[in-house]
Amino acid sequence: MERVDSPINLVRRTYGFVKRHLAAPGDLPDSFPIDAWTAPSYPAWFGHHLRSESELVEQRHRASSLAYRPCFSIVVPLYRTPLDFLDVMAESVLSQTYDNLELVLVNASPERGELAAAVDALRARDGRVRVVTLDANHGITENTNRGIEAASGDFCCFLDHDDYIDPDLLFEYAGALNADGTIDVLYCDEDLVEQDPDTGEFRHMNPLFKPQYSPELLLCKNYAIHLMTIRRSLIGSMPTPDARFDGSQDFNMIAWCTEHARHVRGVQRVMYHWRISTNSTATNPDSKPYSLRSCRLTIQGQLERRDIDADIIGSGIFNLHDLWFRNVCGSVSVVVDCSDDPKTTRQFVETFCQSDAYANMELVLVGRTGAQASEGIPARVRLVDACSGTRYARLNAGAAAATGDYLLFLDDRCLFMTPEPIEQLVGMCSMAGVGAVAPKVLYRGGVNKCYGVAVTRRRIMPLYRGYDDDFPGYECNLRSFQDVSALGLQGLLTSRMSFEAVGGFDEAFSDETGAAEYCVRLRETGMRMVSMCTVKLEVAETPNLGRRYDNAFNAPDYSAAGLELFDGRHPSLRTLGDPFLNDNLDQGSSYMQVS
Repeated sequence: MERVDSPINLVRRTYGFVKRHLAAPGDLPDSFPIDAWTAPSYPAWFGHHLRSESELVEQRHRASSLAYRPCFSIVVPLYRTPLDFLDVMAESVLSQTYDNLELVLVNASPERGELAAAVDALRARDGRVRVVTLDANHGITENTNRGIEAASGDFCCFLDHDDYIDPDLLFEYAGALNADGTIDVLYCDEDLVEQDPDTGEFRHMNPLFKPQYSPELLLCKNYAIHLMTIRRSLIGSMPTPDARFDGSQDFNMIAWCTEHARHVRGVQRVMYHWRISTNSTATNPDSKPYSLRSCRLTIQGQLERRDIDADIIGSGIFNLHDLWFRNVCGSVSVVVDCSDDPKTTRQFVETFCQSDAYANMELVLVGRTGAQASEGIPARVRLVDACSGTRYARLNAGAAAATGDYLLFLDDRCLFMTPEPIEQLVGMCSMAGVGAVAPKVLYRGGVNKCYGVAVTRRRIMPLYRGYDDDFPGYECNLRSFQDVSALGLQGLLTSRMSFEAVGGFDEAFSDETGAAEYCVRLRETGMRMVSMCTVKLEVAETPNLGRRYDNAFNAPDYSAAGLELFDGRHPSLRTLGDPFLNDNLDQGSSYMQVS
């Protein structure tokens, strides 16, 4: 049986391991980067970022004069809902600064007289409340369907009966829609809350700062979650889900709707509050065991709609899955930048050919040592005698000599540590819209070197550098595919068609920034970059353990000179921020820390 763990418990246990084994006594806060999930400063941060009363008054005034005033239908299925939960939830909706809304309450436990009376009282109090009374509980999916049928708004929002939202949420959504009328799906940042039984006050913790739309991450988990808001006409075109999706009905809906949406927007502000309770899967995976089945069913639906041939595999974390690609085709040219040491190159060639069985592959050895290193090797080998210029000039020369449909860039100090690496990389890169992919790159000893690259206002930096390989990272991101702005050079795989279309690597670069700049040009054509946790590549390098988590010190391969050259090529790009590194996170840290 697959072992699962809730994200909150997994990260807390891993944090405890790090504290015991990696940090010197009393040294943890300064040495190990505490990410936003467990940051002790988060409650104060949240309080500081709340809207003031004067700001809320101003929003109410501005809301009435918006050019576009869509109606939001907040659909809330009720089942044995405690009255205090109902009161908190309903008040949070009806006190929104944006007033064009309706609250659709779907009561699936009519036998509970007190709940029915409370629902009727809300309807009598506010004409924006609509009530749907069911004859019985038909499951969360069918109950939600009935709420959608009753909704009359332009957008449907899906709120859990035990959660609540901040008063500015719908105003922020309406503002986003006024700025871009093609948005069909919205979601926002959120946190977990625990209510003090004595004071009734809520304690805020474990924020979920989300990236912008990330379709490959959505293959692994429902990262968007709340407050899922979808254009009503788009929901109407979706096949009606049934009880098979109970427990993952929101995942199924957002997966289908994002695939068919014109634009998807993540509003990067914490405005949804997810109550911790015994019925919450955040802390208790056993509360909804059926959601494991429905989650996999949702992912399978994505695979079928996107024509992806892959198995769904477990990650060891509750409702977080990965893919293992099957029946991969396409020829691959492995372009290797060879060192000046023929023994190193020979060892690489022998090991690579012994460990990778991908049939439709050629080795393109760039450098003088290639001929000697490939003697007697049965694999198909091309030799390119290019030794001058930057490594990007050498790799461009290798790519020009290559014949494969895909180009895989390595040096002769790399070694794949996982089975079928080329199959998995090609499988991901062959998906529609994906321009380049890369493995998780590790230093010797299992320390992470790079799992994607962020392009921020402050710097260009490798993500998660210094973490141990088995550390799951913020929101368990190191256990799932990640849509990112850029990738590192080692292990980068891209189609030859895409490579040639954007002109290959810019040979003026000499460090890792050049690979990031190539990815940016791919992104400008609408392509996506993906980091893959299912493929690991070890490089014959050692991390700097003295300042292991200091991005200003541990990433000399992303130099100031490279950054200056990058900014010259793309003068305003970094001022826009990185869409996959939430604005609420420290833009100078690759460890997802509160700003």
